[in-house]
Amino acid sequence: MMCSSAGVGGYHRRYDVFISFRGEDTRTNFISHLHSALINKKIRVYRDYDINRGDDVWPSLAKAISDSHISLVVFSQNYASSKWCLQELVKIMECRREHGQVVIPVFYQIDPSHVRKQTGSYEKAFAQHDQDRSNQLTGCCWRDALTQAASIAGWDSRTQKDDSEVIQNIVNDVLQKLYPQYTIELKGIVGIEETCKHLESLLKKVRVIGIWGIGGVGKTTIAKALFAKLFLQYDNACFLENVREESKRVGLKSLHDKLVSELLKGENPVSSVVGSTFLMSILSSKRVFIVLDDVDHFEQLEYLCGEHSGLGEGIRLIITTRDKHLLSGRVDKIYEIKEWKYKESLELLCLNAFKQGHPQMGYEGLSDRAVHYAGGIPLALKVLGLHLYSRSREFWECTLRKLEKHPNEDILNVLKVSYDGLDDLEKKIFLDISFFLNMRGKNEVIKILDASGFYAASGIQVLEDKALITVGLGNRILMHDLLQDMGLEIVRQECKENPERRSRLMGNEAYDVLKNKKGTAAVEGITLDWFPIDFQFRANTFNGMTKLRFLQLYTPSSERSHTVHHHTVLDAVSDELRYLEWIGFPFKSLPQTFCAKFLVEIYMPHSNVEELWHGVQDLVNLELIDLSECKQLMKLPDLSRASKLTTVYLSGCESLCVVHSSLLSLETLVHLRLNRCKKLKSLKVEKHLGILQDLYVNGCSSLTEFSVSSELMKWLDLSQTGIKILHSSIGRLSNLLSLNLEGLRLENLPNELSCLTSLKRLKISKNGLVINKEKLHVLCDGLVSLRRLQLKDCYALSELPDNIINLSLLRVLILDGSSIERLPSNIKHLLELRILSLENCRKLQFLPELPSSILQLHVNNCTSLAMVSNLRTFSTDKEDKQWSISFKNGTKLNEYSLICIMEDIHFTMAMAAFNNELQRRFGNNPEDYFYSSVDVCLPGSNVPRMFTYRSTESSLAIELPGYDKRSNLIGLFYSMVLSPSDNMVLQHGAKVQGQCYQANGTAVGYPVTWSLKAISKLNSDHVFVRGECDDLISVKECGLHLLCCSDSQFHSLLSELDTEQNQLGNRMNGRLLDALKL
Repeated sequence: MMCSSAGVGGYHRRYDVFISFRGEDTRTNFISHLHSALINKKIRVYRDYDINRGDDVWPSLAKAISDSHISLVVFSQNYASSKWCLQELVKIMECRREHGQVVIPVFYQIDPSHVRKQTGSYEKAFAQHDQDRSNQLTGCCWRDALTQAASIAGWDSRTQKDDSEVIQNIVNDVLQKLYPQYTIELKGIVGIEETCKHLESLLKKVRVIGIWGIGGVGKTTIAKALFAKLFLQYDNACFLENVREESKRVGLKSLHDKLVSELLKGENPVSSVVGSTFLMSILSSKRVFIVLDDVDHFEQLEYLCGEHSGLGEGIRLIITTRDKHLLSGRVDKIYEIKEWKYKESLELLCLNAFKQGHPQMGYEGLSDRAVHYAGGIPLALKVLGLHLYSRSREFWECTLRKLEKHPNEDILNVLKVSYDGLDDLEKKIFLDISFFLNMRGKNEVIKILDASGFYAASGIQVLEDKALITVGLGNRILMHDLLQDMGLEIVRQECKENPERRSRLMGNEAYDVLKNKKGTAAVEGITLDWFPIDFQFRANTFNGMTKLRFLQLYTPSSERSHTVHHHTVLDAVSDELRYLEWIGFPFKSLPQTFCAKFLVEIYMPHSNVEELWHGVQDLVNLELIDLSECKQLMKLPDLSRASKLTTVYLSGCESLCVVHSSLLSLETLVHLRLNRCKKLKSLKVEKHLGILQDLYVNGCSSLTEFSVSSELMKWLDLSQTGIKILHSSIGRLSNLLSLNLEGLRLENLPNELSCLTSLKRLKISKNGLVINKEKLHVLCDGLVSLRRLQLKDCYALSELPDNIINLSLLRVLILDGSSIERLPSNIKHLLELRILSLENCRKLQFLPELPSSILQLHVNNCTSLAMVSNLRTFSTDKEDKQWSISFKNGTKLNEYSLICIMEDIHFTMAMAAFNNELQRRFGNNPEDYFYSSVDVCLPGSNVPRMFTYRSTESSLAIELPGYDKRSNLIGLFYSMVLSPSDNMVLQHGAKVQGQCYQANGTAVGYPVTWSLKAISKLNSDHVFVRGECDDLISVKECGLHLLCCSDSQFHSLLSELDTEQNQLGNRMNGRLLDALKL
């Protein structure tokens, strides 16, 4: 047990502290206050009035000294004049020498050198002692004891402000020496400082904190570090370590008695009769700090500390556990300890493996592999580091290869504690996930496991609470690599020598069992993602596996033709199968004897199947069929009995001509993907489908007849199909969020489209005749929820309707390739608009004032554009990080417009830098601080005038401001003029890199890389605001400008921003440009 009774030395002692002092000097003042301070901290103190009447004095004193952890020796002016004091001191130094007793000297209003050298009053005292011949022999011992004691580091009252400060320092020193397990440096531990700071701040706000996480992640270490830092601040404190194991070893009553003994030390009833509720009521008026470490049962919490409501205001309780559910309703805050990041992990590994914070030369790659194996678990990093300490590279290599198949036993034992606490069904769920279902959707996993009768919803919650799994992005179940390895090892232990007798198989052992037809009824699942090219499936390959629930196989495309030998290979597959995954299934169909009664999912993409099976199957559990990219699939079976089927994926089934009518009759169908089924000609259903949510038929080039509707439809993609007439029933899709009509040669665009009031994304392209101003006017009246409108290559659209402002939520407007000549002036009122793209609008002549929300403006290849209005309204929202402005090949832009554009962009860049500085100085979260940037492309042959530094090369040298002004630097602007070569072909743009160097050639900071799509297809010289580029482009000129703002200017601008409420007028714009020296 780690509790506050454990002190210095190896055996139990009656007293914590023995005080040796000269009564006439200090008894009634200093010693009295010191004694009280020690008692208040529950320190057991011996003083001479503890001797019972009738006791022989010296033997009692000598025994008290021997029975104390620490001796406090208070040297005062007359200490040496007392033979009793000197005799006590000799005994104290003897205990120090022979038993390791801690001695703390206190020099009370006396020079330590007088004690050490026996000068001053001590010299006079020994002169008196020397007159008595009986003291001649003991005098030498006294002198030696004084010299030794005075040479020990202690406390000098003369250097302190007053007695109270001295006493406080002594008490803290005593506590630290009594409880070294709390205060010693936690060697080899890194990366916990921030966590401890956060928990310390939480303890100021709440009373009970639960620290939760996977085994070995550092919960106990963090709790120890926090306790070591804080326990001295409390009246009573106890760290009860390893409650789980100790409650099994000595029982909860013993643990409770231990807790009571420590918290009520010497002041209240016998611990065995003090209940947890009564204990907390006794302590309710005091400041108490308790840590219950590694709790794994509710009873432990109830027995040791009672109900949360019974805790006093001054009590702080920390509980560490692997089981999150234990903390529910019992703590104020649950703090999850997560796996360490790479940097801290590498440092911890290296501290243990190399006794330094970085890899030894030549071990960098091996260290990286070790860190990735440990997966951010501190225990694994430490164990592995110690195991590899002072070992050769060959040993490291061999060990890391071994760990791929055989986990480290010490790590495994720690992680397995949580597994051992599961019931039988929960253990099966854990093992199924570790072998077959890791990284799958939670709902999908529940359905598959429920088909095996595992009550998976509650079981998965238990695994999550015990940190054996997590549920991550996309509601996917994730299992740590070490826990997954543990699951594999647990199954391996079922039968080490005979894999066929294990419940689950993978890899080489699965291959061996299949190859040699050794399957038994013990096997419940197989996963194998490879086969050698000469492997032959035979009719009896799966014989004997009568309880097989999972089958996961993968046949690479290069090997499928080699593996086809017996089409009856699955004849003997168990009827208990719940999950069938065979990517690249090499046969034309599943056998007639195949039973799909219990199947939940069939996942067979990229297979050779022409049909799934013959006849009608009883499919009461089937929820998903995925036959994507099955190029030979010609038809689907009758699915009328698939009463739970929700998802069917048939993307890329190029031979599929017709969809079986039973599929579109299912009332359970939610997701249907038929994209790129190039022979599919018709998809029609007379009845309104109830719950179909997404339907993708994009790329079905032969599809000409389409009529499917559902009140719950959210996503509909009809792009690149042969549909020419859009049925008016599309207006019934009241919940539709996304509609893609790209590439359709529509003859009409029904007005009912405006009834889609929930629509957020609409894409129409190459519909030259169906979209014009009048038709768009109708749409704008109804599509009030639209966020993204894409009208590409709509040649009949020459003007936007004025009611475009009805689309008040619009964030993206793409009009590329249209015949737009000018935008309506009220477009500036679309205050949510972020992206405006007008690329290849070759008739566009004028660009009006745009919304202040704009972040990206693409006006490339607008060869008729001559005038641009004010761009200073560009977004200056500090939350936005990236601006992009491009007028590539805008060769008709007049000089005045180009000058105005550049000046307005200068202001935008200044505001970007200003907002960066604002976040850096005042932001609450340092991670929010990020350099905003502005990418600009304009036609032109010279670096803009505002750039102070210029060069006709691809680099330039500058002298930075003096040190006193350098702190004012808040931004750097780069500019370059790029000239295309005659044979330049850059379809996807090019990368531009910039790097700062000192005069001596040393690189400063990190290289900055930009991918500039605008660089492709330049027709003339262009100005880019940014450095070094591709060989196919020559740099004609480059420039640099330093953006500076002093503290006084910054706060003045900030004040004006508040006054103007961020609505910058011309006056504010001028002030900003002037202050930032643009």
